[in-house]
Amino acid sequence: MSDSLRRRAAWTGGAAVATAAATVAGFLAAGPASAVTGAAAADGQYAYTARLDIGEGASTRACSAALVAAQWLLTSAGCFADTPGSPVPAGTPKHKATATLGGTTLDVTLLVPRTDRDVVIAKLAQPVAGVTPVKPAVAAAAQGDVVTAAGFGRTKTAWVPGTVHTGSFDTTAVDPTTLVLKGRGEPGDTLCKGDTGGPVVNASGELVGLGSRSWQAGCLGTDPAEKRNAATAVRADGLGDWIRQTVALPGDAQVASGDFNGDGKKDITALYDAGTGADGKARSSLYTWFSNGSGFSAPVKSWTSSGAFTWAASKLTAGDYNGDGKDDVAVFYNGGKDAQGNNESLLYTFDSTGSAFAPPRNTWTSGGSFSWGASKVASGDFTGDGKDDVAVLYDRGTGSDGKATTSLFTLAGNGTGFDAPRSVWTSPGSFTWAASQLTTGDYNGDKKADIGVLYDGGTDDQGVNKTLLFTLNSTGTGFGPARTTWTSGGSFSWGASKVASGDLTGDGKDDIAVLYDRGANADGKRTTTLFTFVGDGTGFAAPQAAWTSTGSFSWPASRLTAGDYNGDGKADIGVLYGAGTAADGRPVDTLFSFLSTGSSVQPPASRWSGSVG
Repeated sequence: MSDSLRRRAAWTGGAAVATAAATVAGFLAAGPASAVTGAAAADGQYAYTARLDIGEGASTRACSAALVAAQWLLTSAGCFADTPGSPVPAGTPKHKATATLGGTTLDVTLLVPRTDRDVVIAKLAQPVAGVTPVKPAVAAAAQGDVVTAAGFGRTKTAWVPGTVHTGSFDTTAVDPTTLVLKGRGEPGDTLCKGDTGGPVVNASGELVGLGSRSWQAGCLGTDPAEKRNAATAVRADGLGDWIRQTVALPGDAQVASGDFNGDGKKDITALYDAGTGADGKARSSLYTWFSNGSGFSAPVKSWTSSGAFTWAASKLTAGDYNGDGKDDVAVFYNGGKDAQGNNESLLYTFDSTGSAFAPPRNTWTSGGSFSWGASKVASGDFTGDGKDDVAVLYDRGTGSDGKATTSLFTLAGNGTGFDAPRSVWTSPGSFTWAASQLTTGDYNGDKKADIGVLYDGGTDDQGVNKTLLFTLNSTGTGFGPARTTWTSGGSFSWGASKVASGDLTGDGKDDIAVLYDRGANADGKRTTTLFTFVGDGTGFAAPQAAWTSTGSFSWPASRLTAGDYNGDGKADIGVLYGAGTAADGRPVDTLFSFLSTGSSVQPPASRWSGSVG
């Protein structure tokens, strides 16, 4: 190789593709920022610096990033590009990506790129606790300013250092999107592969840039003759407003059905993750699609939290809790631990006003330890008094005999709130909570809601997936034992199933619907099937395939619910479908309904599509 070619190859990005033994040179991809001659950061310093790992197996690449909000990282868009310079679309990362910081590793779930520079903001699966985000600078670094770069990239002695390293640089030039840097000292600090996307901060500790490219002089595995320690960084100043707007975007949603305006037709509501407010507090919003008989109106924002209300700590359900003929919304909420270390759970109720919902009222708080994480929640009128109650399927854990125990609690609605939970059933043998999906409906037609549990029976000796349906019939004051009302004859995967209940036939007895994942075809299109289990009052008939998608219909993107949306006395199926991500990072959802004819279910029709918020 000629000297000129060698020097051109050295001027590369800090990102790299990791192989079993090393990093392939010259690939502009992911990698954390680090300075080869700089010292490891002291404990607690630059804790907002994250290591990104993108892809799997031999194609894994590494980058650095900066935590700019509790659940968001800022890094180089090039880390996620298939080829250097190619655009990165907003939405779920094409390849699996994880971020490690604050002692934990989290999935990256969403990307929102800039169009004017090589920057992307990436959402994590959950907020990072105990790490203070770095603040983006308002003003750019000026020529002559001394800045510090941090990251997990290669050093002069280590391929993959386990700690954050830093380096000191002079700012030699500034243009509208880039900082040109020169390592200070002799031979001088520099950026190495794995440094792309790492934070570059000014003397006040504010983020002015993200590590980008360098000659890599002195980096392990590079040409020892290379002495140039110039580098570039993408400017990150002035991005504060964009970051705040992106962090406040709606996120994922939970759905429920109910007749919220009392007109005899079920509506659909969704509790959305409303991001983080300017005060740093997590927010949630409630949107409602009111049925007009033939479809749904555009979603109405029924409520947005004014203080901290964490979507990830919420479990949504709906029912007419005060008996006024209009369904209300309830959220079972994780209150964390009290001063004594007890798990605290709360129940908030949003009373329907007919056109919206009143602000949430705290209608129950656990007195002793009651674990939100061990709870699955549904609603129904279990006593037959005209007021809906709340059921909680609760994980009792595994005993010394190795058997898993599950209990059923009910919180009876009293018109203004809920009575303390009452244990109405505990599994006499092994019954695994984690293998249970909870649903409720009046399966025997006696005007009292019953409990249904779709249960994972594992695999048999031939490797066939076995699924069961258990029902616990209400007596009005309690529940009968769990009865097996259906067992799959062939392979039926519990893990590929989402369950809901409703009177699909209009005979006064609720049936079961299962939305089933058929997986991806060779052409990459996903196939989904809707199964119906018709109830006869004592059990359920074998499932019938009521619909199978002919185009791509993604089961993972589907949130299932059920209700009589057109008021004809037969329950229909609703799906709030994640249809993608807009360029600004907003989720695009489509609301589908599958209308029941009594003997079958019609194919889904799109009733609304767009972004909330």
